[in-house]
Amino acid sequence: MDKPSVIVKLHGSPLITGTRYISEQLRCSLCNARYKAQLPPEIKNQPKYDATCATAIAIARYSSGLPFIRIEKLQQSQGIPLPDATQWDLMQKLYADAFPVVDCLITSGANGNLVQYDDTPGCILENKFNKKATHTTAVISKCDDHVIYLYFTGTNHAGKNADRIFSQRNTQDPVIVMVDASPSNIPKEIDPELAARFILCFCLVHGRRKFHEIFQCFEQSCGFVLDIISQVYQHERHCKDTKLNPQERLIYHQQHSGPLMQGLYLWLNNQLFYELSQENSGLGQAISYMLRHFEPLTKFLRVAGAPLDNSWSERAIKIAIRHRRNSLFYKTSNGALVGDGLMSLIYTASQNGVNVFDYLTTLQRYNKQVAAQPIQWLPWNYQKTLQAITTLDVKNVA
Repeated sequence: MDKPSVIVKLHGSPLITGTRYISEQLRCSLCNARYKAQLPPEIKNQPKYDATCATAIAIARYSSGLPFIRIEKLQQSQGIPLPDATQWDLMQKLYADAFPVVDCLITSGANGNLVQYDDTPGCILENKFNKKATHTTAVISKCDDHVIYLYFTGTNHAGKNADRIFSQRNTQDPVIVMVDASPSNIPKEIDPELAARFILCFCLVHGRRKFHEIFQCFEQSCGFVLDIISQVYQHERHCKDTKLNPQERLIYHQQHSGPLMQGLYLWLNNQLFYELSQENSGLGQAISYMLRHFEPLTKFLRVAGAPLDNSWSERAIKIAIRHRRNSLFYKTSNGALVGDGLMSLIYTASQNGVNVFDYLTTLQRYNKQVAAQPIQWLPWNYQKTLQAITTLDVKNVA
């Protein structure tokens, strides 16, 4: 028998919609007592705002970047008013329900075997009034087969946020950390024992970018450097296409990319040693940057699993940039805390192939169980936990 054909028909609706129930009332003409028709229990005992309301608003606000006032006007134009203050109350409630899981994500992210992070300017109005610089840090931590996204907005640079995360690390495994070479990205308060297992890598794309930016002024020299790095990335593409494991990838890069990078190092060094390039020129500064950081820039030739660049976290930071461009700012530090927590949940779930809408709604409906055992409600295991609860309820009813 052939497979049945599937026909899908779609329809649109406001972001938040609802149903109006009208309860008739009667008044006694003698005593003026009023008698009101009772609503069905399944309606009467339910809250005004279903859990799906907070979920829809959170995704619109912290994923699409729609500010509350824009959502309010959109709802108003569609005949279903939803004030921005009410939206914020719903977000606070959602964050309170999901906070144990957010805290658990931070702890799990601290124990990842590969951590990448980057900074972008942020804005909190209360900090702006106090003339304090604000930054948003995006942290991506790979833990076994899962990827954790964390966002932090405040006065701390990425390095201080990394200190906060690594202070919760309790595994003895080494950690590979990929950042760009900015001093503000380097953790300065990590435990000495962790420092011995701390493998710091710098982004090769940042080194390449310095030559790309001055290509028109130093076409021949920059073209040589860009060509070498291009060949290295061709080898990286081969490793991904053939799905080499970390050890096989390391051996492949050592055989094919190692001679290229060694030749590039000699060329860069000769440019300054024999004064073939002026040290204070744009080319000289680009060369000095590469030479100064050559060892962490080429960790992928010595450490299995070390990435070439920080592109992963730069893509993640675009999520915060999109939010900033649409919503412009957070009003208070508490607003930033709520936004960062929900953004972390949304993108951790999304990047692990989880239905974000279903996940956030489930956290609200089972908030007591979430508070009791948050580790059982992470994006990659919440469905098993939910299934176990459902099975237990069925047995109890039977």
